[in-house]
Amino acid sequence: MDPTLADLASLAERPDALIDLGVGALLISALFQPRLDQRRYLRRLDDLAGIASERVPAQAPMAARIAAFNRFLFVDEGFAGNVADYDDPRNSFLDQVLERRLGIPISLSVLYVEVARRIALPAMGIGFPGHFIVRVGLGAEARLLDPFAGGVPLDTAELDRRLAALYGEGTLTVAANPALLRPARHREILVRMLRNLKSVYLNREDIHRALTAVSAILTLAPDLAEDLRDRGLIYRKLGHVTAALADLRRFAQVADDAEAIAAVTPIIEDMEGRRPRLH
Repeated sequence: MDPTLADLASLAERPDALIDLGVGALLISALFQPRLDQRRYLRRLDDLAGIASERVPAQAPMAARIAAFNRFLFVDEGFAGNVADYDDPRNSFLDQVLERRLGIPISLSVLYVEVARRIALPAMGIGFPGHFIVRVGLGAEARLLDPFAGGVPLDTAELDRRLAALYGEGTLTVAANPALLRPARHREILVRMLRNLKSVYLNREDIHRALTAVSAILTLAPDLAEDLRDRGLIYRKLGHVTAALADLRRFAQVADDAEAIAAVTPIIEDMEGRRPRLH
């Protein structure tokens, strides 16, 4: 097993509360950049937090702390959403976000959460449909923010507008579905980062990097049906019949989508009739 993938597997064995999100994000970066100095970028997070602690008043009301922290990250440090080249895979690598000051919603949210944690500012990621966001603060003082848009606050009306754009007017609302604002577990965040990369690389027809991404997903969560199917189909495309069959058979066992299973069944039957290659 690749050493970085082995480190990710070791991380995955921990309870979610003990999974260090920054470490996990940098392991993802290292899967695609084998020479990455992960400790350097953990120090970079510490350095940012050191400066932030001087600019964010610890005893101020939460609203003032949030405003000061947002000003530090998005104005003073210049972190921003990469609108011009959203699908650049570097937007998903935490080290590159730190270097280039550009990212996508989930990587900027991870940055936000990790620096905030270091200065005791409570923040957590929210896997909102289509666009990852952050909740900062606790209880009545909590605020929902969009790090991709420079920390702009999000009220219920804006969130419902975004849901309507995705699913149709009135189809899904925050009031009727409060679980949409459930804090994401660290494992879920890492899987979502990897799924973004899987999608980017599949769209680029970079099948080997797509395979790296989906294998990492299944290291974190071995029975995700969609990813078992995707890896099985990638293995099939690469001619690795034995590995493809293992993934697709497991997909058929764990999936709950009858149509998806029906679509894969002829592929499985076709490969079962072929002599597997040795690797």
